[in-house]
Amino acid sequence: MNNQIQPFITTFTVKNFKSLVDVKLELGQINVFIGANGSGKSNLLEAMALFGAAQENRLDPDSLYSKGIRIAKPSLMYSAFKESMALNRLKLLAQLENESLPVTIQLTDEQNYPLVSHWQIQNFGQIIKRIGQQLTYRPLNEYVIYNLETRTLRGLTRESKKQSLGINGEGLDNLLLNFSPAEQEQLKKYSYLIEWLEEIVLDEADNYKREGLKQGRGVSKLYFKDRFMSVDNNVLSAENSNEGILHVLFYLALFISRQTPQLFAIDNIESSLNPHLCRHLIEQLCELAKTNRKQALITTHNPAILDGLNLNDEAIRLFIVNRDDETGQTQVERLQAKPRPDNERKHIKLSELWMKGYIGAIPEDF
Repeated sequence: MNNQIQPFITTFTVKNFKSLVDVKLELGQINVFIGANGSGKSNLLEAMALFGAAQENRLDPDSLYSKGIRIAKPSLMYSAFKESMALNRLKLLAQLENESLPVTIQLTDEQNYPLVSHWQIQNFGQIIKRIGQQLTYRPLNEYVIYNLETRTLRGLTRESKKQSLGINGEGLDNLLLNFSPAEQEQLKKYSYLIEWLEEIVLDEADNYKREGLKQGRGVSKLYFKDRFMSVDNNVLSAENSNEGILHVLFYLALFISRQTPQLFAIDNIESSLNPHLCRHLIEQLCELAKTNRKQALITTHNPAILDGLNLNDEAIRLFIVNRDDETGQTQVERLQAKPRPDNERKHIKLSELWMKGYIGAIPEDF
């Protein structure tokens, strides 16, 4: 992973991709998207992944899948609404901080392959020269969509080897084994998030397996010591630990490590996590993003995540995602907080506003 400091993306525009006919995002460092199921949240994450794949000219189905994109036949990858003209091309634009021109890509699909996407770069706009005459913007190349699976975190499957961390959670133990002393110290600060945790153990030599502490088929070298258990019998392998610690540890490692992408997405960050833990975890991830210069796009269905966001901080942004009632097209609106007077005592949580329907992003037909 190249550690050279790269600019953030400040705006991202998508045209004619799935439900995104014409959507422009003004991005911060932490960008959280909420909306009803099927509103288009994941499409936003995938559009950026498609941009990164196009920069590398790796547009075959396997490469797109490895970035977390749901593959469909070409006609379903374009916007296909009743009231709009069907186009066989899509356009993606990314504006970088401190640059005057956007990076622009236009894609089309060969019409003689009606069942499998064979994308072609129809037009690749001039790349910003200040990035060192590169032909690509590197963080977009490295960008993937993480969507964790508990079996994978437990070391029971290892399908993706593209990144230092695979899109479903594979490789977490190897990443932790390669943490620098400074990264290890940073990680230790957050051990309090798991109340039963005494110590994280990385058994590179697989000694614990020989002692019978890993009886299944898991390949992870990650173990945990439980502070409530007897000291001579308190070591748990990743495959029989609870799923919450694996998800929390993955997200902390993702935001701490210099070997993970600078720019990435997380789909359904709340999976397997207690609501109170969700609120506190997102607060800490926002701080880690600033400390370690990460930029993330995050979707959630858990209102508790919203209570961990400080919307008076320009680096942290919340977006409401809906489908237009008449056309069905995805619409995205940023929700900005109004500053509160210091003497104002009553504060309504964002989670309450969401659940009561005051900010939208909920099903409205029932």
